[in-house]
Amino acid sequence: MTVAPDIHLAVARATGEEPPPPWPAPDMAVLRLHRRPPPTLPIAVFGKWEKWIMDAAEAASCPADYVAVPLLASASALIGHARWAQATPGWAEPPHLWLGAVGDSGNGKSPGADCLLRDVLPEIEARMTGDFPDKLRDWRADAERGKASEEAWKADVRTAEKAGKPAPLPPMGALTSEPQSPRLRQNDITIEKVASLLATAAPKGLLIIRDELAGWITGMNTYNDAGRAFWVEAFGGRPYRVERQKHSEPIVIPRLAVAMYGSVQPDRLMPLMREGDDGLLARILWSWPDSVPFRLGRRAPGTAWAIEAFDRLRYLDLQPGNQPQPIMVPLDPDALPLLETFGQAAQRQQSSAGGLMRSALGKARGLALRLSLVLEMMWWCGESGMTAPPSVISTRAFLSAATLLDEYFMPGAERVYGDAATTRQDRNAATLARWIIAKNPADVHVRHLLREVRLPGLTDAELIREAANVLVEADWLRAPPSTREFGPRGRVAYSINPRVREMAP
Repeated sequence: MTVAPDIHLAVARATGEEPPPPWPAPDMAVLRLHRRPPPTLPIAVFGKWEKWIMDAAEAASCPADYVAVPLLASASALIGHARWAQATPGWAEPPHLWLGAVGDSGNGKSPGADCLLRDVLPEIEARMTGDFPDKLRDWRADAERGKASEEAWKADVRTAEKAGKPAPLPPMGALTSEPQSPRLRQNDITIEKVASLLATAAPKGLLIIRDELAGWITGMNTYNDAGRAFWVEAFGGRPYRVERQKHSEPIVIPRLAVAMYGSVQPDRLMPLMREGDDGLLARILWSWPDSVPFRLGRRAPGTAWAIEAFDRLRYLDLQPGNQPQPIMVPLDPDALPLLETFGQAAQRQQSSAGGLMRSALGKARGLALRLSLVLEMMWWCGESGMTAPPSVISTRAFLSAATLLDEYFMPGAERVYGDAATTRQDRNAATLARWIIAKNPADVHVRHLLREVRLPGLTDAELIREAANVLVEADWLRAPPSTREFGPRGRVAYSINPRVREMAP
């Protein structure tokens, strides 16, 4: 395309004014909204799972981050309440993790998760439900026998009344509620449904999966005013009661905790963060890698290996008894000073942080403890052989969890929260900058953008000027000349820095 001469230079020549100075290098950071660069995933902390993650990422042509994040969430759900991480006699944490993947459409979020959610977890769920048909059949037989006994008792009561005799006692044993098929994953996130499953079909916990994280979070209170409060509670593993309008008996959950994995596009982050800071978002570990060049994968990940490894986590069970309890896995005594140091460092950072980042840092020490248990159990299930589950969280596991948080998830949170705070002008400027690179126009005309191009967000002349002025400050554009008579119909035209085309990605 032939580029028209710099309009400012033409005006200078026509009016005898001094020509404008040479163009400086443009600030290309406007394209990414001055976002913090993504942290590098310390993939070595995953042990034997590292190869599987890399193979799955290659097969999906996506960053390894988009495989590792749902893997962590799924592992935490499979461990569930069978094991809790214990730092001290008075402080224990369930393993359940919440993880969010951020990225534009087409960056590989869904393909990265598919290798697990589509190929591995359905087989684990099938194994979980293997003997359920027999259990259901036995319950139905017992239920029919119970009904028959109750009918016979009622008949005996009527006979006794006619004969003037005392009524016989009712049959022993109340009819129990119908058993529910064991669950691991759940997409229906109504409070009553989730509570019912946690109380019956998923005593270890559930993995909540949401393809559109923003819609779930912003709509939590749509059908229930207590919706958001329920989900804030669904992280701590504490007892919880759900009262029901149509049933006299509440749903009692001994330990309310779920794991969660979801994804969201960057443009949806800002409305996601508009709610007051109640700690909900601080519970999420965020991952937002840059995209990778598309390449066809040459090999598939070891699905059979991953299934057998995860199946070992499935077999973990709660401590038996009248009310089954989690088995506590204490932190190695040598790691306790490291946890204390880590917590103090997070406190110091928290004192100088603001907003959502302050809340995220406040959750860091608890998340470090949870992550250390999940990593320990992932290392164990990925090993060959029939060794017993770990009874102690090693110092190595805690250091790996601290590394993940310090080098990856906390910087990831800064990237997400910083982007959510980006101004409207900066977002519109990025939209305009992307259009300039894609279309390579001779210059930027406000009227042309408004009437013919119609970019998202740039819906009136003032918004276009605001965005253009941001690009002027970034040395992408030069403001129109002082005369309004130059050019057809006196259109407002911004000259484009020719170096933009040279430096365009």
